[in-house]
Amino acid sequence: MTDINIEDFEIKEFNTIIIGSGAAGLNCAIHLVDEGIDHSKIAIITEKLGGGTSFNSGSDKQTYYKVSLIGDQLDSPVEMANDLCARGAMHGDIALIEATNSIREFFHLVQLGVPFPHDQFGGFVGYKTDNDPKQRATSIGPFTSQKMGKCLLKEVQKKDIVIFDNHYALNILVDNTKKRSEAIGVICIKTDELASEKNLENIINSIKIFKARNIIMATGGPAALYKHSVYPESQRGSLGLAIKAGCKLQNLTESQFGLASIKFRWNVSGSYQQVIPRYVSIDKNGNEIEFLEKYFPSFHQLSKAIFLKGYQWPFNAERIENFGSSLIDLAVYYETEILDNKVYLDFTQNPVNYEETMLDPITIEYLSNSNALASTPLDRLKLLNPKAIQLYIENGIDISKEYLQIAVCNQHLNGGISGDIWWETNIKHLFAIGETNGSHGIYRPGGSALNSGQVGGLRAAQKIGNVYMKMESLNRDEFLQLIAPELSLIIKNINSVLFKKSLMNIDQMAPPQFWETIQDRMSKFGGIIRPVKDLFEEGKNVIKQIYNLNTLLILQNNNEIIEYLRIRDALLTQQYILESILNFHESNGKSRGSYLIIRDKLNESFNERYVIPPGDLIQFKFIMSDNILKGEIQTIQSQAGIIKFEWEKVRDIPNEFGWFENIWKDFTNGSIFQ
Repeated sequence: MTDINIEDFEIKEFNTIIIGSGAAGLNCAIHLVDEGIDHSKIAIITEKLGGGTSFNSGSDKQTYYKVSLIGDQLDSPVEMANDLCARGAMHGDIALIEATNSIREFFHLVQLGVPFPHDQFGGFVGYKTDNDPKQRATSIGPFTSQKMGKCLLKEVQKKDIVIFDNHYALNILVDNTKKRSEAIGVICIKTDELASEKNLENIINSIKIFKARNIIMATGGPAALYKHSVYPESQRGSLGLAIKAGCKLQNLTESQFGLASIKFRWNVSGSYQQVIPRYVSIDKNGNEIEFLEKYFPSFHQLSKAIFLKGYQWPFNAERIENFGSSLIDLAVYYETEILDNKVYLDFTQNPVNYEETMLDPITIEYLSNSNALASTPLDRLKLLNPKAIQLYIENGIDISKEYLQIAVCNQHLNGGISGDIWWETNIKHLFAIGETNGSHGIYRPGGSALNSGQVGGLRAAQKIGNVYMKMESLNRDEFLQLIAPELSLIIKNINSVLFKKSLMNIDQMAPPQFWETIQDRMSKFGGIIRPVKDLFEEGKNVIKQIYNLNTLLILQNNNEIIEYLRIRDALLTQQYILESILNFHESNGKSRGSYLIIRDKLNESFNERYVIPPGDLIQFKFIMSDNILKGEIQTIQSQAGIIKFEWEKVRDIPNEFGWFENIWKDFTNGSIFQ
């Protein structure tokens, strides 16, 4: 192995480094400048500028969620906070912060050029979204987050904030000698400098070291874990960074799943469902059936479920009974994952037994009010939302001529890294914003994640600008002394995985095969179906793969080193998620949110009962009970190499808001930021 000299490495130093270039990270960079940090002391590190979820995701009407701002509708930050955390496992003070600052961040986006619609009086109109009792949602159409990202990036470039593109962050450097561990830097690999052959010196030369007073993780959700995903393929996620750094994480059991197209990754929510398309399953022999009619007693009830699926898009354990809308997701899951069939939406024909007079009244009223009653789903969609058709045409799919393949897809992690009211983690100077931050609870209103990412960026910038502005960090010698052993270990690991011989009697895999193993495991144990059977053993398999990864993985050249690092990150993240799910089972948790809990025995002390879906879906009989656990948040952290769980009591929404003169004084002297 090539010898290294730590003194040979160039070290770039900044006050604040943001890892990730999505809407949350870009917004944070802007606010850092607004809070007084010189633009030259801020850097954004990103694997691919424009590659994250916010630049590539959307739906028929992608939502931004905020306090209502129109007409005589009564609303307040406290009311919105109540609704954000009403379904449980979300801290009340965090909910209040997201609600209170939703107005500020919404108008920040308006100021930057995001064209949210308003009426002739200047009122920003709203509508109801998932889990929303009021009309707080707003949208600019399918590309809300994409426009946000573009406007935010334009402002970042205008402020001349440096962006290090093609940089894969592989380690957050932490000083563990302090009473409270502190983040001090980042080690990256410059991906476009990697050679197409095996060459360790090339890898060493591609390593870039950054020293920083503050680090902000804005790397998005763990998209690479799932076989069926709405995340763009360019989004991978890196929760493993936080796990290796020693962060506490929370609510890793809580994700959001829903129906989406898979040839082009896009949620089939809203108008795609409200026009009542035909659901078709095709087996390996080409046999085609409309499978949903097997599970609904009448077309009337089926049409209602399809329509409601438009704004009840996320899979919901509480919407299975009584022929609810999530019964559709479960039926699609059965067709694709159990029967290995392909499922499609057909907009060219009506479902079997379709009669306009038999549609549910809420469907008739909506389509009538929208002037969208017509003879076929396609014609209804042309009247209701023609851009929804054009979107697929622009991505190579003409739904007027072909079926649209769909599956139940992972869409969002509601849990993530634990943060305080300034989005700072248990590691000092390390912040987590956007989807990496686990602020959401069991359910969340649609669009609240976009608001949460913007508010998180604001809060982190405020704390840094008012408390951590000075560059009081380790001197160069201290820094090098701390990071030298870690850098040596990184290079040693890369050398061992890259330059090894094929071994007999060991099932070695190339990266694509390894990803398939990871994703199949997640589909079986971490999707909408959560069986306890075999979960413990599968968790042990994950740990074995982590410890033996250098032996198991076959790499062909330096370029594939990034795949090795991604797989290592994914395995570590998967271990924590599956451990969290197992702990939830052991705590007698019930089906909730976007998953069904499946155990062979009922625990009568928690008044557990089985819910038995109809027809062939009986195999998914799942547990509901009184043991909601909504008043607690599950946390997970490695301490001295041992994974430990705690169930923290949810903090209430604050109800004392202070006296003006006292708040004014505390704000002026900066004590509110401590």
